[in-house]
Amino acid sequence: MKKACLTLTLALLAAAPAALAQTEPYRAPAGYSFRDAEDYASYAPQVIEAANWLEVTPLDQQPDTRRATNQFVLQWVSGSPAVKVKLQTFVTELSRQEPNYMMLFLAGWARYQLQHPAEKDALTLNMAGLTPVLKMYQANPAKKNKVLDELLQEQANGTLQAWVQKRVLP
Repeated sequence: MKKACLTLTLALLAAAPAALAQTEPYRAPAGYSFRDAEDYASYAPQVIEAANWLEVTPLDQQPDTRRATNQFVLQWVSGSPAVKVKLQTFVTELSRQEPNYMMLFLAGWARYQLQHPAEKDALTLNMAGLTPVLKMYQANPAKKNKVLDELLQEQANGTLQAWVQKRVLP
C-alpha cells in the first residue's frame, strides 16, 4: 500500500511541471479589426476569455493587460451585432468611482449573451453584467462604494433581482 501511494505521489509530482507549462498566461487580443459581422463573430471566444480574465484578476494587478482587455471588450461590444447592451443609470452610478466596474459589467453581459444567444430579457442580462462586478467588489473592497455596498446588502437579503428589476427601463 505504501509503495502504491509513493508511486502515485511521484507520478503526480512528475506530471505537475508539464501541466503548469501548458497553462499560458492570458494575453489581451491585439491586432484585431472589426469591419463586418464575421469579424465580430470570429472574436466571440476571445470576448468570453477576456470576460473570464477580467472577472478573476484583481483590479490592482496587470494594469497594462487590463487596459488592453478593456479596450478590446469596449470596441467589440460597441459594434457587435450579436450583443446589444442597454446601460441603466445604476450601472453608471456604480462605476463612477471605479471605471473598471463598467468594463466588468459590459464583459459579463457580453459573455452571457454570447453563451445564451436567444436571451433578450433585460433583467437577466443586467444580472449577468452585475454579477462579476459584485464578485470583484467583494474580493477587492479597497475603495468603498455606496451603491455596491447597497447591492451587496440586497444580494444578502435575497432582493437583488427585485432591486435591479425596478431600475431596468424598457
